[in-house]
Amino acid sequence: MIKYNNKFDILVIRDYYPSYQNPTISTWVFQQVKSLYERGFVPLVISPVPYIPLRKLWKLNSRYEKPKKEIDSYEKTLVIRPPYIKIPNHKLTGFTLKQLEKVINKYGNLDSIKLIHSHFGQNGIAAVTLKKELNVPLVTSFYGYDTGRLGKHFLPYYKPLIQNGDLFLVLSEDMKEDLINLGFPSERTLIHHLGVDTDEFILKRNYTKDGFFKLLTIARFDEAKGIHIVLKALQLLFDVQPAMKPIIKYIIVGGGEYEKNLKHCINEYNLSDNVEIIHNLGVKDGREIVKEQLRNTDVFLLCSYVTKKGSKEGTPVVLMEAQSSGLPVIATKHAGIPEIVIDGKSGILVKEKSPEEIYQAILFLYKNKDIAEKMKIQARQNIIDNFNQKIQMDKLCLEYNKLLRI
Repeated sequence: MIKYNNKFDILVIRDYYPSYQNPTISTWVFQQVKSLYERGFVPLVISPVPYIPLRKLWKLNSRYEKPKKEIDSYEKTLVIRPPYIKIPNHKLTGFTLKQLEKVINKYGNLDSIKLIHSHFGQNGIAAVTLKKELNVPLVTSFYGYDTGRLGKHFLPYYKPLIQNGDLFLVLSEDMKEDLINLGFPSERTLIHHLGVDTDEFILKRNYTKDGFFKLLTIARFDEAKGIHIVLKALQLLFDVQPAMKPIIKYIIVGGGEYEKNLKHCINEYNLSDNVEIIHNLGVKDGREIVKEQLRNTDVFLLCSYVTKKGSKEGTPVVLMEAQSSGLPVIATKHAGIPEIVIDGKSGILVKEKSPEEIYQAILFLYKNKDIAEKMKIQARQNIIDNFNQKIQMDKLCLEYNKLLRI
């Protein structure tokens, strides 16, 4: 057991919480924690770190290394990062969840805690025992992969959470339907959007004089993000409109194991002169890289789709950040995305896995700059009106207070 001097009242459980070494991961949870401080709460973060023994045999990167430091702080918040064993095999999910439960329940002397908020379904499962021990409300937020096809895989383990959880938060109507289909009670399932800081992502454009029409994607390099489909769309665009090849620049910001596949596509489609990859994961100024690129582009793209593994988006925060920055977006009619992008007003929605529709949308925005200019204003207004972080946090704290009967 670890002794604490602070009187924490909210326990936040989220793996991959930001650190000074990697400030770009899970930024929305950090923003929530920061907002809790501003509203008088004192949060403590437990951020379990999955590590895989003999990870090199599984050909996995250093993301799954055992952490060197278990307790640290990040932006004035105490963060506990206990390691637990993860096995990269869905058949062994039960083992992984047991390990996760152990590390969370290890910190059972948190007598001042009044409410637990777990992010992602598996953390909610692991927090049930601690909820019972502390006799406090348990809120669990779901983000997509834990409600869709993979949610069905978790179903045997969700039963204690369904019985004991006090509130279940989802990002969209699509996710709410998925969760109810898994057996979660509709009366305890609420749509809650994450929101963005509209004062941080502002309508300020740094146009360059290089004459390029700039496209941007900021995402983890993963098949489900559809970046390879955007690359295919560019190949099709240049086949139809070869005069556009010297004009288009596509910037991809992020990182991940799928990068080698993207580089293969770039070479195969002859896009080396048109595409630039910028890494911002594990970089101290990664957040500033994001904001700088949003200020220096013309159109933002995120063309996610449901993969064979069942990976699914919620309502991607980066789409909110892009719109708040005054960018028209091209995105897919996927999961909760149509709930945050107004088709024809703040952006253009296309079918999943359709490079043809993507290149047509790019061409439309390039040729119709007057419409694109209107979209910029409407995109920002959409976020101010509907996805402002301050408004969303007020709503979340209202739900907290209902559970705490304040």
